[in-house]
Amino acid sequence: MTYHALRDLKILRSLMFVPADSESKLAKATEIPVDAVVLDWEDSVPPESRPAARKRTAEILRERKQFPQVILIRFNGADTQSFQADCEALANELPDGLMLSKCCSAEDVLRLAEFLKDRDPTGRCVIYPLIESPAGLLSAFAIARSSERVAGLAFGAEDFSAETGLYCTGDEVELLYARSALVTASRAAGREVYDSPCIEFQDQEKLRASARRARNLGFTGKLAIHPSQVAVLNAMFSPTEAEVERARRLLEAFSAANAGVVALEGQMVDEAVLRQARRILNLAARSLGPSGIQ
Repeated sequence: MTYHALRDLKILRSLMFVPADSESKLAKATEIPVDAVVLDWEDSVPPESRPAARKRTAEILRERKQFPQVILIRFNGADTQSFQADCEALANELPDGLMLSKCCSAEDVLRLAEFLKDRDPTGRCVIYPLIESPAGLLSAFAIARSSERVAGLAFGAEDFSAETGLYCTGDEVELLYARSALVTASRAAGREVYDSPCIEFQDQEKLRASARRARNLGFTGKLAIHPSQVAVLNAMFSPTEAEVERARRLLEAFSAANAGVVALEGQMVDEAVLRQARRILNLAARSLGPSGIQ
């Protein structure tokens, strides 16, 4: 079985949920410069509307030119009654990836991977488990390593807070442990990791601060719930031209010096600093969209 080389997958800076039963929101989503559209079959779609959402999604997948972005589908949890119906709805067409809601264990991922095995033997369709519970967080490393299809983990802060009885203040310091633990587990497994959406979508400064904190913690990108959030996320999770240029200078200086440690611009540069520089250049090369450094 041949799978995607994870290092070759495009970096997703922004992933926007769109209710798959809403024609108006689907039409608008085609024009938004978001890296990935997440067609939602879960929370934003009432149970009675899910058959229509699945049917409309199948039509979209047959007409891929309509959506220029990466297309993901948010599946219902593996332990729900809707999960089997979700699987059956994808008998003929598959998206680029599936976001598995309320993933609590490696076994949840393996159920989805087993469904995909015969329908997608080349591994084109990847999986993004959504970690939304204490059980999911404690199993994050096992979840990330459970299948070669897992391209990254995502964080659902609202459900996580509800399950833990956690009350967040303005800067969400109460979620710092959960976010850091998820990033650590994802990176240890060699996977990408995506932060929870900022639910106050009209507050651009709060969104910018939230995205900056997430990037500083090591998140690859961030989920979105409104088109107005996309431009900020694309900018915040893209290396700036200054960062790219400095990373290039660091690598060039180190290569020219032919030594274990060199001094550049008042900073001692060793292998740890170089790894960060290489990551910046890798992010720039793999970013999608007009805001990325190409």
